[in-house]
Amino acid sequence: MLKSITYLLLLGILFCHTAAVHAALVIEADKAAIHTEGALNPGGGWNLYSNGRVGSPVRIATAGRYQIVIRAYGSVAGGVWPEMALLVDERPIQTVDVGSATAADYRFDVDLPAGTVEIAAAFLNDALIGKEDRNLYLNHITISAPPGAPEPVVANQRDLDETAQEREAAVRAAIPAAIEKNRKSDATLRIVDAAGKPHAGATVTIELTNHEFLFGCNIYGFDRYPQPDQNAAYKSRFAELFNYATVGFYWRWYEPQPGKPNYDYTDKVVDWCGQHNIRMKGHPLLWGHEAGIPTWSKGQPIAQIQQQRVQDIMNRYRGRITLWEVVNEPAHLPEPKIDQPYRWARQCDPTAHLIVNDYHVMADGCPDFFKLLKDAILTGVPFDGIGIQAHEPPTMRFPLERVQRTLDDYAALGKSLNITEFTPTSGGKPIVGSYVHGVWDEAAQADYAVKFYRVCFAHPAVQAITWWDLCDHDSWLPGGGMLHPDLSPKPAYEQLRRLIHDEWTTHVTATTDRTGHLSFRGFRGTYRIIVDTPTGKVERQFAVKKDGGAITIAL
Repeated sequence: MLKSITYLLLLGILFCHTAAVHAALVIEADKAAIHTEGALNPGGGWNLYSNGRVGSPVRIATAGRYQIVIRAYGSVAGGVWPEMALLVDERPIQTVDVGSATAADYRFDVDLPAGTVEIAAAFLNDALIGKEDRNLYLNHITISAPPGAPEPVVANQRDLDETAQEREAAVRAAIPAAIEKNRKSDATLRIVDAAGKPHAGATVTIELTNHEFLFGCNIYGFDRYPQPDQNAAYKSRFAELFNYATVGFYWRWYEPQPGKPNYDYTDKVVDWCGQHNIRMKGHPLLWGHEAGIPTWSKGQPIAQIQQQRVQDIMNRYRGRITLWEVVNEPAHLPEPKIDQPYRWARQCDPTAHLIVNDYHVMADGCPDFFKLLKDAILTGVPFDGIGIQAHEPPTMRFPLERVQRTLDDYAALGKSLNITEFTPTSGGKPIVGSYVHGVWDEAAQADYAVKFYRVCFAHPAVQAITWWDLCDHDSWLPGGGMLHPDLSPKPAYEQLRRLIHDEWTTHVTATTDRTGHLSFRGFRGTYRIIVDTPTGKVERQFAVKKDGGAITIAL
């Protein structure tokens, strides 16, 4: 009898322990609360046919080490299987290759905090190569609690939204102090006459005329409109808002016949930008996409021809176009590699700022791009800046906390950061990936644009933001411009103009002391100074840089 009782007790203990180990929540992929891309899979589950994530907000009662199992399979393209990441609060925890067309379990052990967290699976390397389409197919996500911990439960969207809203509010609250620290400097002016004698008691007006920070847009609509007044309006709107332009060099259209590039048009663009103190970036010299392959070539031209193109274009515009994206989107396309092209570019113009550019970075951090850049640094590939496209997936309102975290992560590589393509739209598509719901209309476009610009402008590693495209007339995404098709401004244009040229500006009127000095704190950039003298007003220019310092101005 004693043996029987002992046996039953042991069974009971084992049963309780097993139940505790297997206290699990199963999230069916097709019923998950979050689908940023893809569609229902006819065979069951969810087909992530583009980079994106599938998951759900989950309430964790007890902090601890949880086991997460993702059941998935994939389709291969170019001999490469899907890469899948486990995301916790949209941050990659671990990445695996889903190397089978048959469903299998992929296990992760992860420490989760108590509270509401988002658990998701992300597709990282979508590609279409010939007829081969790389997709990730998800069946379900299982979250098992550690022994003794309650089973996780699906949180409602309201819980997740409140948490996201609190995090975004914290980011926004820190922005003014960061801008004050990272975008302004103290400067002292000393005004002297031609003989070097201090000019005491002079009334001085100081005003910022051009930001050091680059606020830009591609300039692809330049002289592309049928009417002269439309072309004039485009140029006027561009020059009013921007000090930076992306100039296009897409090989397929730029050189329709070998040896006959369209320099005449580019010369006009470059001349106009130079006359309006607009800095320029060339984009792209090489690109594995169809747009980067000339019609007269079967596939990407050989290395010798690529090198000749890089050298010809950069030598022609040396000193005028000072930033270059030599190879576009190298983490998503097998060719061309960045190794040699950036060495060719550095030899052509040692002073040029060379940028490596790619997309989907704000969505999931783009681990392949990060790895490519780290490897390039280790192997001595010469580049100066990292280009972060900010429009994939096209309808995602990237959480500001994630934007800031992504900038921090990439800034750790020690290069300048450039937001190269930013396209919030107003075309009526549903907003995804945010506590903000509804659709992308003109109000939502303007609201997010201002918030996004503030986060990026506040970050010390960011040197440029480029909008993509200026006008709805030729925007690559419906409603992606900040001008209506008739070139009248949308709210996004007006609000960014006020932000850049009213809020982020410096205008000071002061009087020099007996030694001819005056001090001020202002945004970094180029300034105009107007000094009242007995014989009239004298105007000069000077620059306030990061280190500020003392500046002597002779009249």
